[in-house]
This record gives sequence, C-alpha cells and structure tokens, in this order.
Amino acid sequence: MWSDRPDAVARAALVERLRQLLPAPRPGARSETRGLDWQRQPEDVAEALRQQSGFLWLDQPRARLLTNPLATISITDKRATVQSPSGTVDWLGSGFDVLEAALEAWGGPAEAWLCGYLGYELGAELEDVPLPRRRDADLPDLHLALYDRRLEHDGAQWRLCGTDAWRPVSTEDLSARSAPDEGVAGGMVCTTPSAEGFRDAVARAVQRIYHGELFQVNLCRRLEAALASSQIWTMYRRLRAISPAAYGAFLDLGGGKSVLSMSPELFLQAEGGRVRSCPIKGTRPRGANPEEDQELARALAESEKDRAELAMIVDVTRNDLGRVCRAGSVRVEKHAELMTLPTVHHTYSEVTGVLREECGPADLLRACFPPASITGAPKIRAMEVAAEEEEYRRGAAMGSVGWISMAGDLEFSVAIRTAAAARGRVWYLAGCGITAGSVPPEELEESEAKAAAFRKALRATTTVREPIQW
Repeated sequence: MWSDRPDAVARAALVERLRQLLPAPRPGARSETRGLDWQRQPEDVAEALRQQSGFLWLDQPRARLLTNPLATISITDKRATVQSPSGTVDWLGSGFDVLEAALEAWGGPAEAWLCGYLGYELGAELEDVPLPRRRDADLPDLHLALYDRRLEHDGAQWRLCGTDAWRPVSTEDLSARSAPDEGVAGGMVCTTPSAEGFRDAVARAVQRIYHGELFQVNLCRRLEAALASSQIWTMYRRLRAISPAAYGAFLDLGGGKSVLSMSPELFLQAEGGRVRSCPIKGTRPRGANPEEDQELARALAESEKDRAELAMIVDVTRNDLGRVCRAGSVRVEKHAELMTLPTVHHTYSEVTGVLREECGPADLLRACFPPASITGAPKIRAMEVAAEEEEYRRGAAMGSVGWISMAGDLEFSVAIRTAAAARGRVWYLAGCGITAGSVPPEELEESEAKAAAFRKALRATTTVREPIQW
C-alpha cells in the first residue's frame, strides 16, 4: 500500500547507511545565491557543461543546470545502488523507502536538491500490480542525484545557488567545453504495438469499460529507432527546438544512457506546504492554417468525450491529494482550460491543496504516484490493464522528472513526450486516454500527433516492423 513504511529500526539503519556514504549536512551550513555577470544563453552554457559528471538540464520554466553531484541513488527491481566519493554500496531496498531515508539523512539545506526521475514502475512498490515482462536496457527504475549547487537563468540574469553544507560553493569547474555535436541520421522507426495492434488494444479497453471493469485507461505506443550515444545531445536540441516545453529536461545518466523529456504537464509542485497539480487530457493536432487550427482547438474545447476524460482524471488527482492534504483544502482552481503547443492542442485542469503538517515530500509522492493522467480511473485497475496490453515496461517515460529540495519543496513533471536512450537505441512513448467514447482509429491518430516531434527530430520515415530484441 502507498501508506506502508519500514519500522523505526529499519528506517534508522537505512539513514545511517546513507550517512556513512555522505555525512549529514554540516551544522550551521549556509545557503547562498550569487549573481553572475554572464551574458551567455542557457543553450550555450548547457553546451559547455554537458560532458561533466551528472549533467542535468531542467530546461523550463527557468533554466537550471546541475553537474558533479555529491551522491547518486539508483533503484532497479528493488535493488538500491548509492554512489558517493566514499564508495559504492548495493542493497535490497524500495525506491520510496530509500528516497525518504535520503531526505532524512541529508535534509535541511534548501539549496541542496535531489534531481532526476522516478520511473513509472515504482508504482508497483505502492500497489500490487503486475509489470510487463520486457524492460529497456539497463536504465534504472529510479535515478536521483544530490546536488549542492546549480546555475539558474530567469530569462534576464544568471545566478549561482548553493550551500556550503558539504563543500564550498564555487564556480571553478563551470567553464568546460564539450566535443562537437554529431548529426542525427534518419532511420526506421519501429512501433510496438503496430498500428493494427494498437487499434485492437483500444477496442479491448473500450469493451472492458462497457463491462464495468474501469472508466478510463491510458495505453501507450512505443516508438523505437537507432541512435548512437554521440547523437543523443543533438536529438535533444532538435526536440526542444521543434516542441519547446514547460518542463523540458535532459538527464545524462552516464555510460551512453540519457533521458530526454519535453513534458508540458506539471505532476506535483509543493512550496511552503501548498501543493499544485495540473493534469492534461484531450489532444488535437495543430492545423495547417489559422482557420483549421482554430477549428481543431474549438472542437477539442467542445468535445464531451475529452471533457469527461479530463473530469475523471481530476477526480483521481483530488483523491490522491486528499490522502495527504488538510481536509477541505483540495480544490479545482481551473478546469478544461486550453493549452496550445507547437505540435498539439490540449486541455488541462489545476488542482491545489495544503499538505498536513505531518506530511512531507515523500508522503506526497507516495500518495500520488504514478500520475493520474497516465494511469486512469480507477487507478489500480487501469494500471493492471495497461500492464496486460503493453509489452514493454514504461521506465522513465510516463514516470516523473524533477527535483526535491532538502528543505521540503519539490517540482515534478509528468514524463510525457519523453524519450530514453541506451545501447545505441532511442525509444519514446505516446499515450492515449481510452474511455467509453474512444474510437480506435482516432486514438491511433492522436498517438501519432503526440509522436510528431519525435519523428521529426529523427527525420525518420514511418515503418512498422518487429521491435529490436535486447
């Protein structure tokens, strides 16, 4: 269950194990924000830093660039690996338990952040749901790194934000230069399932809904192509140029493994105990001319099917937040608002709440993960149906990307419009919310609209064939 916790003895032992790798913050540590007289654009600074260890670029709404973490946590099939200057340790451990222990072991400094992603399959730690048999290469289910400084650009000025809790705040290693980019070669995209297979999966889901098993389920198509590790950075630069996003992110996991996210969707934001979530549902492609574009946006706004889909996800979001928020504080501030992006139109809502005093960031994530919009309603049954229909585990895509301050604030996106790369391949998930009103060919068309930026960035032709065998 989402509310399960290790007992006090086990938790204390886990905290002590983490502190053996990296001590608790120094007593009396200070946070620092320092203005920098830099005129460079975020893209240029990211280019200069991208080959440093642990490079991470939180792209929007303000640029945040992080390198050289103090410690790195990864979880794969409930096995934890923690790396620090003191060494590397492995043990059996739940991702959320290790996350909660890390917040206790290293908590305090507001300018120390855990940054990275929570993979979709961590949801199986919280509820007893099955997982697809096949997983992607060796990307972990969770990857979080502890950074004690970051560069921020607010559109006008650069700042260095950091804490001296473990080492002095410095810019000494922020002037690196990277190797030249390589172009991204066009290639074949293989899809799982095929177009016909996806239409059949949608039809089965609709039948399940009519039989009363559930009200809505998110089903994903996987698109995969060849991509050399030297081309990953160029791929991300193309994606962000084609489809700039409110919560873009690039994560270099080392060893030729990366996560590339162009998400427009806020999963969770917590600041001073106030919580916000903005689920997205409903999609139309952009039109070929202004008249067609306006008609598509109008059709989305007036679609009863899409409004019903969003309303169900808002209810799930309200329920999730209600687990950890004060009674009566959870409210829908906005509903079915239009969001227009370079490649698609969406509708979204905004749900807010106030955390109970005894609840922290780990409690909030446990209560709400995985995000409502990429599971369905009811959430657990929707996750079971998705696992039956999807051949591959979702991984970082359809999970969440973001940061947690050691003082308790956080911000995570829903990792839609997200690709992952490893072993010379890149893959991307395009998900659709299936309801009783879903029409299989239309859902296939919607998934293609969501994949348009990925295909364009690859400059690839549409070819359906069997997926690569790892």
